[in-house]
Amino acid sequence: MCMAGFFPLHAHPFVPVPDAGKTTFAIVVDSATYANCRTAIDLYAQTLEGEGLRTLVLCEAWHSPDTLRSRLKRLHDEAALEGCVFVGDIPIAMITKAQHLTSAFKMDERKFPLYECSVPSDRFYDDFDLKFTPLDEPANGLLHYYAMAPDSPQYIGCDIYSARIKPQPSNGDPYEQISKYLQKVVREHRANNELDQFVSYTGHGSYSNSLTAWRSEQQTMNEQFGDRFSRTLSAKYLRYSMEPYMKYSLIRELRRKNLDLMVFHEHGDYYRQYLSGSPATEDEEGHIEQIRIYLHDLYRRNPNDAREAAEKWGFDETWYADADRPEVVAADSLLDLRLGIINEEIDSIRPNARMVIFDACYNGDFRHGDYIAGKYIFSDGDCCIAWANSVNVLQDKSAFDLLGLLGQGVRIGIWAKHINILESHISGDPTLFFHSPGGVGDRLNCDDTVTDCNYWLAMLEHAVPDVQSLALIRLYEEDYPGMGKLLLDKFLGSPYAVVRHTAFRLAESLNGPEFKKILMAAVHDSFEFIRRIAVTRMGRVGDEDFIPLLIDAYIDDHHSARVIFQISQSLECFDRDKVRAAIEKRFAQADFCNAENYKALLLECLDDETAPDGTPSDLYNITSSESGGWRKHYITYLKNRPLNQFVRQFTEILCDEQEDESVRVLMAESLAWFNLSCNKQLIIDACAQLLDKGGMSEELTREVRRAHSRLTSKK
Repeated sequence: MCMAGFFPLHAHPFVPVPDAGKTTFAIVVDSATYANCRTAIDLYAQTLEGEGLRTLVLCEAWHSPDTLRSRLKRLHDEAALEGCVFVGDIPIAMITKAQHLTSAFKMDERKFPLYECSVPSDRFYDDFDLKFTPLDEPANGLLHYYAMAPDSPQYIGCDIYSARIKPQPSNGDPYEQISKYLQKVVREHRANNELDQFVSYTGHGSYSNSLTAWRSEQQTMNEQFGDRFSRTLSAKYLRYSMEPYMKYSLIRELRRKNLDLMVFHEHGDYYRQYLSGSPATEDEEGHIEQIRIYLHDLYRRNPNDAREAAEKWGFDETWYADADRPEVVAADSLLDLRLGIINEEIDSIRPNARMVIFDACYNGDFRHGDYIAGKYIFSDGDCCIAWANSVNVLQDKSAFDLLGLLGQGVRIGIWAKHINILESHISGDPTLFFHSPGGVGDRLNCDDTVTDCNYWLAMLEHAVPDVQSLALIRLYEEDYPGMGKLLLDKFLGSPYAVVRHTAFRLAESLNGPEFKKILMAAVHDSFEFIRRIAVTRMGRVGDEDFIPLLIDAYIDDHHSARVIFQISQSLECFDRDKVRAAIEKRFAQADFCNAENYKALLLECLDDETAPDGTPSDLYNITSSESGGWRKHYITYLKNRPLNQFVRQFTEILCDEQEDESVRVLMAESLAWFNLSCNKQLIIDACAQLLDKGGMSEELTREVRRAHSRLTSKK
């Protein structure tokens, strides 16, 4: 093990005791990379030392994720390690059985190969409380496969922060890439740059194209940064509908030398950013072009589909017959490129935004050689940090949590540590920070080593709303005894949407009586995102007191597309007869315009189909063997839509020894997602009964134990 910085070369890394109040940072690098990039790595380490961050270099021919994890944990315990960066060829943990720690990823872990259904995640390295079991799957290059253990904690609470500097194969010599990148980072550390230039872009399909959701971001940024962006054009909020093809305007923004932070709300993959959909057309020529392009694409996927679509619209085969001609394929491909950015273009774009947040699927999928986030930081531009996701990500999640801390000089790694999900990762240097308006001496001290609750209680009065949010998080992490009441008071009393959102999120984790009160108030919140997640959680909880509130919200908030969509989903998680009765009662004396239309739309949300025996179809599809191969699909879908009204029937399936075991295993997996359900005690009791009785197979025992662990978790 090679050591640099405050440890002498080759010294044992656990002897020195850090100065009081000082933390440590580790540069983890493979031996070959260190040998070829030593000058740049040492300069980087010296730069961090100059900023007061005690730095060491761990270099080795890393082969085992477990070995590296244990060393990081010892450094955390014995040398106050606050974070690390993985440089070069560092093992990647591919995680299964932890999809509940992602925002949206639910790929079938039995049907698909492990490479596809696992989540590349450095939570393996930065959350030491999580427990993992190695899988009997050979390592594939840097990839090592693990399952989250059934008795592991069921929530993420990072002990340190982490990041990756992983060179891109298409960019040539990996060691030259790393050296150039670290030289760029050192320049940025010395630049004294303040976060005062910001661009946000919302792509086609994000938030269901809701204007209400889009405008809310401006509300939060004004709260988080105060008057920071009050100067003309220092903050821009762009949207796919502003031009037919926004790509070129976005490239122009990315190339600005003064741009500090850019956020992309978009769809994505590891090789592409999907920026725009097919542009709206206003004349006959435009309509014809878009129809031809659509039919060409349809034909290449399935000629029959193209034929049926053309016939439906009254067109003949001449509209798509030339789809496979090379010149037509090339022309259509060029048009398609106008809708997004692909890996091959990023080198020529040379992004200068110092930090880019990709609120998108797969843009940070570092299991691949080239990937969007990696291409950004290794370009010749000034981009140093990319925050992105390694798998798909939920649209209805926050992308603004604690961003205000970055405007106060907080290291990017410390910011990320408090908002991590399983798939979120930093590509680049996590120690970078934007200088605060008052200079280096005015940087906000967010010292995570402070465990005194009185300190964090005092921080609840801080002028920066996101510091108040951080204080709530730290009090939650320290198990402050009055947490539930504090969160309720903050939610009901704070004028800041970002603070209310933090209180909401933490109250959801506690899931005490205060959470119900917060939910009932949240449907009237001025912040669209809080209303959106409130109606979503009402469905996951299933308390019948929420039914009239959901109906009223459907009427009162009808122009908020994402809110309405989530209400329609949530109403299915209640007894349909009680929902129908509540709808009839609400509209019995309705005197507002178009009331009958609203009533009809609400009734459409209900499952009106009934099986021959009178059972609601959504229950029959799960309980009856007559559902055939679709039965398992319906059971698995309970992870997305927990039908609280049928929990008793679901536990009967779980406990029925005459049932096919594969069905019981799937039911155990799905019931583990009922962690917010008001009926979850029925599931807990059933799992405890099964575990006490024993006699189950190893797989069923494991999944029942996992469900019991999730449903009884205190966080």
